Amino acid sequence: MTAPNPLVAQRVDSTTGWSGVGLAEDVELLVQAFRSGSWIDGAIGGFAAGLDALAVVVDPLGQLVSWGVAWLIEHFKPLSDALDWLAGDPDQVEAYAGTWSNVAAALRSSAADLDAAVAADLATWSGGAATAYRAHAGRQRGALTTMAAGADALAVVTTGTGLVVALVRELVRDLIADFVSVLAVRLWEWLAIAGGTLGAGTPWVVAQVSTLAARWAAKIARLLTGLIGSLRRVAPMLRRLNGVLGRLEAELRRLARHDPTTPPPAPPRRTGDLHSRAGTLSNREVMDAGGPPLPMSRETIDHYARLAGVDLDGVDVQVVTMPDDITYLDFTGAIARTDPLGVQLGPAAFQDEETLVRTLAHERVHVEQYRQGRVDSVTGPLEDEAYAAEEAFVDNWRRSQHG
Repeated sequence: MTAPNPLVAQRVDSTTGWSGVGLAEDVELLVQAFRSGSWIDGAIGGFAAGLDALAVVVDPLGQLVSWGVAWLIEHFKPLSDALDWLAGDPDQVEAYAGTWSNVAAALRSSAADLDAAVAADLATWSGGAATAYRAHAGRQRGALTTMAAGADALAVVTTGTGLVVALVRELVRDLIADFVSVLAVRLWEWLAIAGGTLGAGTPWVVAQVSTLAARWAAKIARLLTGLIGSLRRVAPMLRRLNGVLGRLEAELRRLARHDPTTPPPAPPRRTGDLHSRAGTLSNREVMDAGGPPLPMSRETIDHYARLAGVDLDGVDVQVVTMPDDITYLDFTGAIARTDPLGVQLGPAAFQDEETLVRTLAHERVHVEQYRQGRVDSVTGPLEDEAYAAEEAFVDNWRRSQHG
C-alpha cells in the first residue's frame, strides 16, 4: 500500500451532528459565528494584551501601589458598586447564563420523557397509525431538542458577552487603580516642585493632575466604546436566534394534539419578526454589484422618511452589513425586517428611491403593530395591512418631488 503524500491536505468532514437538520443547523451556525469572536472590538483585546506588562515597565513602584488599590476597589463596597454601574455586574450575567442552561436541560429532559413515553406506547402497537404516531412524536422531539440547542446558544452568547463585560470591568478597575497609584507617586514630586516656587507653581500642579486624569479617562472611554460596539454586533445574532425560536414555537403549537371535541386554545402572543419582501434584486446581488446606488446611512433614511412623511421618531433603524445577516435576509426572501427591538434594512432596500420609501413605510406599519400588541403567529393580515399602507407614503414622496 502506497504511503499518503504528506504534502496533500486530507479532506476534513465539516458535517456535524446538526448538519442538514434545518432550524437546528441555523442555531449551530449562529453559535459558530459567535464563538469565532469576530464581534469583539479590537480595542478591548489590545488593552487586555498590553496593560499589565506596560505598567510594570513604565512604573514598577506605581504598579505595586496599584495592586493594593485594585484590591481596595474590589473590597470597598461603594467603589465596587460604582464599578458595577460603570461596566456591568459579571456575577449577574453568569446567573442569566445559568438560567438558560437550566432551560436547555429541562427541554432535553422533556425530550427524553417523550422518547420513553413513545417507546412504551409502541411496545405493543403496530400498523399505519403507529407509524404516523412515531413520525409525529419524532417531529415533536426534534423541535424540543432544537429549542434546547437554542437555549444553550443563548447561554453561550450570555456567557461570552458576560466574559467581555467582565474583562472590560477588570481593565477599567486596573486603569482606575493605575491612575490613583501614578497620582500618589507623582503628586508629591509635583507638590515639591510647586513648594519651591512659593505657591506660584500651584496652577501647574493642577494642570498636571487634570492632564493625567484626562489621559486615563480617554483610555476608559475607548474601552467602553469598544464594549458597546461589540454588544451591538451581537444584536443581529440574537435577532436571528429569536426568529428561529419563534418558528420552533409555531411548529410545536402546530404539532400539539387536541381532543377532537374541544377546539384548540388560541395561540399565545409571540414576538417574532415581520418582513418586506425582496425587490428586483436580492441583498447579495446588490452587494456583488458594488453596493446600492443610495448611501446606506441614517442620513439617507431620514431624508426619504421626511419626504414621504414616515415618522421614525423613537424607532431604532439599523442597516444590515454583516455577511451572515445579509444571507439570512435573502434566505427569508426579504430586504428588511422588523422585530420588537426595531427595524433592520438590507442593502437591497437602498437599490432605488421608491424601494426605500416603500420599505420604510412598510416597516413603520410593523413597528406600530408591535406597539399595539397585535403581532402573533398569524402574520398574513399584518403584512397585507403594511403593503396596503405603502401607496399613501409613496404618493407623499412623489408630490414632494414636484413641490
